[in-house]
Amino acid sequence: MKDLFNSLSITVGLLVLAALPATAQTTSGTVEIFNQIAPGVVAPGGTAADALNGIGNIELGETDGGLDGLQGGLTLELGGGTLNLSSITQADWDSGLADIWFDDAWAAYGADIESLGSGFTRESLRSAFDAVDADARLSDPNIASVGELDNGDVEIDLAGFFELNSLIDIALERLGLGAFLPLPPLPPLVASEVVAYDYQGESGFLYSIGEAPAVSGVVSSDGTASFTGNYRVTLDAPSGEVSVPEPSVMVGFATVAGLAWLNSRRKSSAG
Repeated sequence: MKDLFNSLSITVGLLVLAALPATAQTTSGTVEIFNQIAPGVVAPGGTAADALNGIGNIELGETDGGLDGLQGGLTLELGGGTLNLSSITQADWDSGLADIWFDDAWAAYGADIESLGSGFTRESLRSAFDAVDADARLSDPNIASVGELDNGDVEIDLAGFFELNSLIDIALERLGLGAFLPLPPLPPLVASEVVAYDYQGESGFLYSIGEAPAVSGVVSSDGTASFTGNYRVTLDAPSGEVSVPEPSVMVGFATVAGLAWLNSRRKSSAG
């Protein structure tokens, strides 16, 4: 009977902490809404309310042309107040975000990258990160769902790639480099994009670092294998402090590593 009571208590506790979706939402600036068009397939279209159900998502901002692209925002009314989410600007990165992000990335994957024997250093990869504008790839987050727990915490799921290594393969193939100088084996890479938040008088940035995403069960219709994983980040109430998993890396870091390696091989061949 005691075991049964404990099991019931745990179940009730989980029910109490179930995330309640935001009751109202508005978008601003440049956003793109994705919704399911067929079982397991999402494409542009539909409403923002439908997109925030964990199947679709709302992309904030447009950075295909770099960080000078148009910015986007999402405002949600929660029990704890108004939550503003937005894309990342060049000013955000320059204000210290780039240093913090890269420190986290190197802490997680620096040893693995160095073990490839490629001659990479933290300094060379950081220079490459800045040179190829890798941070732009991290700056237009896709919001899959937002929910508020009974204790006031806010959970946000960011849609992304379940495995970033596959994204590197796609990028090389599109550049015509798929069969040219294959990359050395990379460590498993999992990470989200970055979203800016303003909530309960505090602001900052959220991204998942090193925490394996949940399988979303959907994929984009454009052949890029986007949105296959959902990365969860949490805003703690009432202070607004951010709960972030242990360090990992994002797609910009992986792309920089690949580009730097290809460049070093070209120089070696030329010499």
